[in-house]
Amino acid sequence: MEELNVVTKKQKKNFTSIIFLIVVVVSTLLLHFYNSSIETSIEKIKMEISSYDSNIKEVEKDKKIQIFTLLELNDNVIRGYKLMNKIPKYINHLRYIETKYSVKFTGFSFNNLELSSRIEIISDDKAIAYQKTRDFLKNYRKDPEALFNLWFVNQIEWMDKMKFSVKFKVKG
Repeated sequence: MEELNVVTKKQKKNFTSIIFLIVVVVSTLLLHFYNSSIETSIEKIKMEISSYDSNIKEVEKDKKIQIFTLLELNDNVIRGYKLMNKIPKYINHLRYIETKYSVKFTGFSFNNLELSSRIEIISDDKAIAYQKTRDFLKNYRKDPEALFNLWFVNQIEWMDKMKFSVKFKVKG
């Protein structure tokens, strides 16, 4: 039974409602088919992932790959040990610094790729102690043959000779 519109006294047709119903049903069907196609593609991708995982597990059983993984994980530790094995080279470099900059090292300690030492600088015919100190602190950082990075020197004792502690960080 059709309704009468009260204002115009004409019968109201449900044509727009039927069209809307058809659009909703068709879009629901389309979305259902789209969803099922996406689900099948997801299942295919999950199968591929599981096959890749099984391939990876087989490759990881190879001893060479296990060794490579261990080396890769411990690269920083190995590099640190390589640098720590060069202590004779570092001592020779300290001798090089002594002759080049006219300084004298008194003892040293080496820990965590940091070398700590104490320097004494005495005035002589070549230069005054503070000039030698200034030149050492300024020029060593720019020296292309330097094996270390020189840390900031925050305290210097000065009477007849200059004394101060230095910290070097191994480059590399």
